[in-house]
Amino acid sequence: PTGKQQAGGTNTRRMSVEFAAPQTTVASTAEVEKSHGGFNRCVLHPGGLFRTVWNLMVALCVLHDLVLIPLSAFDLVETTLLSVLQWLVLLSWNCDLVVSLLTGFYDNGTLVMVPTQIWIHYAKTWMIFDLSLITLDWTLVALGGAGAERDSDQWQTLRLLRSLRLVRMLRMIKLRRAHEAFQEMLHSQASSLYFGLVSSLGYLLVLNHFIACGWFAVSHLDSQVNWVLELGLDSQSVAYQYLTCMNWAFAQLGVGSSSAKPVNSLEMGFCILIAFRSLMTSATLISTVSNLMAGLSKIKEDENTEFRLLRCYLKQNDIPQPLSQKVTQFLQHQYSLRQEARSADMEVPVLTLLSKQLQGELQFARYHKALCQLQVVHDLDQMRDLQVLQVMQRMSRTAISNTVVASKDVIFLAGAEAKAAYFTQSGSLTYFHDDGQQTVDCNSWIAEVCIWTPWVYMGDLVAEDVSRLAILDVDEFCETLGASWMTQNAARRYAEDFLENMRKQTTWTVNFDEDDSVEAENAAEPLGFWTRLFGRRLAPRLRTVVPKEPEELS
Repeated sequence: PTGKQQAGGTNTRRMSVEFAAPQTTVASTAEVEKSHGGFNRCVLHPGGLFRTVWNLMVALCVLHDLVLIPLSAFDLVETTLLSVLQWLVLLSWNCDLVVSLLTGFYDNGTLVMVPTQIWIHYAKTWMIFDLSLITLDWTLVALGGAGAERDSDQWQTLRLLRSLRLVRMLRMIKLRRAHEAFQEMLHSQASSLYFGLVSSLGYLLVLNHFIACGWFAVSHLDSQVNWVLELGLDSQSVAYQYLTCMNWAFAQLGVGSSSAKPVNSLEMGFCILIAFRSLMTSATLISTVSNLMAGLSKIKEDENTEFRLLRCYLKQNDIPQPLSQKVTQFLQHQYSLRQEARSADMEVPVLTLLSKQLQGELQFARYHKALCQLQVVHDLDQMRDLQVLQVMQRMSRTAISNTVVASKDVIFLAGAEAKAAYFTQSGSLTYFHDDGQQTVDCNSWIAEVCIWTPWVYMGDLVAEDVSRLAILDVDEFCETLGASWMTQNAARRYAEDFLENMRKQTTWTVNFDEDDSVEAENAAEPLGFWTRLFGRRLAPRLRTVVPKEPEELS
């Protein structure tokens, strides 16, 4: 239970902590906005949700250009759908220019969210590139092409100008942003490997799409003698022409065969160029796919080895088939849970390169949900004070840690001195006491009372499933809060209120009623679950680590 829950029942007030005026504070949001003309309200975080979604939309626009622009080599019929898509993509690229002007960036690992610096950085990097392509887009729209007859000089000129749209495919560089956005959504090695495999195959398809369209476009360079006329494809449908070209492109990789052959010097030169490309692509693609498949096989190898040994064990010991299946299915479930739990607590060597301040920020964000379930930490977090924030970040580095417990692991036993409080992040726990047992809910603190007064555990806590727990070391927690006058004073006041409410109760359950009379302390009541969990203590006292008198803080 949280401090808020322990110190108040269903109708009790929420404990609020009164604070003295902070000595050092972060500049308020209003002051920062005023210093930059209020414009920074519109600045977007480069890793924010909006920017991530926008990057995915940019990827769709790039794929639109990569697919449809090369198809201009064929005589595509302008349909309403294609026109609508063209206008949507055109407007999206114009909006992307504005979004880029409003998106922060990282400079040597430091986040920059100042509008003027963002504009200068964008002007030095992508602005000229984006403005050039947008100008080209609107120029081609202005030229149009309606009313031009096929095979006329105007039609040929417009077709040549439209070939300039190939420059727009340079925007494929921006696919890197979408690739990074997808990578951030993947949290397991297997999914990353599958994504890499799909990306490689997608790259191959797009590249062959370019080659197929380029092979057909080469035929336009000589209208008298070309491979299209040689095969009689000029009278075929666009779909058949495209599929024939795609078949030829894959044939250059050694996959299948094609009847299309070069019949002039330009086509022969194009074939030689594509043959060199095919040599490089075959080598790199085969190597990449082989490495990805080997990585996927390695992931399954450890699991297969363990369960192969399990099957041998069950067979050699003549375990009945129904029981063998029951054991195997249970262990498969436990194995997957253990892998998920371990992935959240794995050691990441590169994190050792972080500064202590960044490590504190990272750990505080990691445990923010659990720590803010403690009412005193929640109130401190609302202060937005630099000194308080540093204390809480230090607390996240030194006082709290994660652990993974397997099924039937004992977390603590009755009678042991309570040195830590526990927060259940996932899994199932059971508390055993003299009168029976009780399931402990997830996302709640267990034995928080030991933070504010010396305590002993009054029952046994056992994991029923693979579970993840956050462990709060009481001594480190109190010592860290005592490092700052503001956090020390807040903790002292909260602890006094917390224990005062406890003294008013005969049985210390999850709900305390502040309005109970003093005579109720001698009334006999049935023991509740949290009473059995925390036990009974007469006149709980403050931990000495937290000062009792205000003058001790000066």
